[in-house]
Amino acid sequence: MTIAVHESALIRHFNTRRETLRAWEERIGARFSPFRGFKMPDSRLYCEHPDFLDSIVDLIITNERHIFLRGPVGSGKSTLMLLALRDLPTLADRRGNKFITGYVGMTGLYEKQMAAAIADSLRVKYRRSWESSQIIEAVARECVRRYVEEHCRTALFIEDVADNQEAAFHKLRYLADLPTEEMKEEYGGALDEPVVTLIMSGTMMYWNAMLSFLPQIADRTEPLDVPPFDDAKAKEFIGRRLAYARGEIDSFDPNDFDIYPFEEEAIEIINAAARGNPRDIRMLARGCQQVAAERLKETGDPSITVEIATLVVDAYSALLKEVQ
Repeated sequence: MTIAVHESALIRHFNTRRETLRAWEERIGARFSPFRGFKMPDSRLYCEHPDFLDSIVDLIITNERHIFLRGPVGSGKSTLMLLALRDLPTLADRRGNKFITGYVGMTGLYEKQMAAAIADSLRVKYRRSWESSQIIEAVARECVRRYVEEHCRTALFIEDVADNQEAAFHKLRYLADLPTEEMKEEYGGALDEPVVTLIMSGTMMYWNAMLSFLPQIADRTEPLDVPPFDDAKAKEFIGRRLAYARGEIDSFDPNDFDIYPFEEEAIEIINAAARGNPRDIRMLARGCQQVAAERLKETGDPSITVEIATLVVDAYSALLKEVQ
């Protein structure tokens, strides 16, 4: 018996749409959509804020304050943390100590999960049967040992810190307070400054949560607001993604790059609507790609014009108002 399998209208619709988008990508020389999402994007896609990045690194080096990077979702907090993380191993603090770094990018962690993630990121050994307090104590002792014996200070990066359980906050407080009085006595005069610097990120709401739950750390933490992209950065952001999709990212020159098929004014319209937020720029650019792909079938022109950008921005604006 032969069973006939018929494509549903929905499947045909998505297949046609995919083919339309693919035709646009091929027309501009792209191997895939330039505006696809990445959980951990290639570092070559990063648009740096050199002055702002320097301010983060300077605060870490001076060892006077912990750091909290504030910004809305998609504003580039994680990118800035990864850039600072990249630079630190080549630097030394004001006393000549090198840096050992750890990065916890997971959120929604419970107390023991947070302790284990911190230990793993800092390459500290522990037993899986240990309680969270035992794991953090092992981390603390290893951080102190590295400081005294290897002249290495610890910089611990924690993404979206307030997404985690309240009890996990107190593990951070313990590390932020190192060395303990007991450790100072054990090592004599070798411990006269903090040995761990916390670099945390989150939204303004997360910062307020820290003020409530961990005032002891918040009082010693410098909040830094992530700057939005200006038009030049927005163009670079799109230019890098276009180059990446074309397989040309290794030769990308931030001072001389191609934004075809975008018109410059179209990117300015997108950036104004996105308020300089990289995630929203990518979302709107993706919407422009979809409209331009449909136009390509009719006109043979893949360009993303001011007209298309305005159409997409207005459509998303209306949609957001309905949702709100």
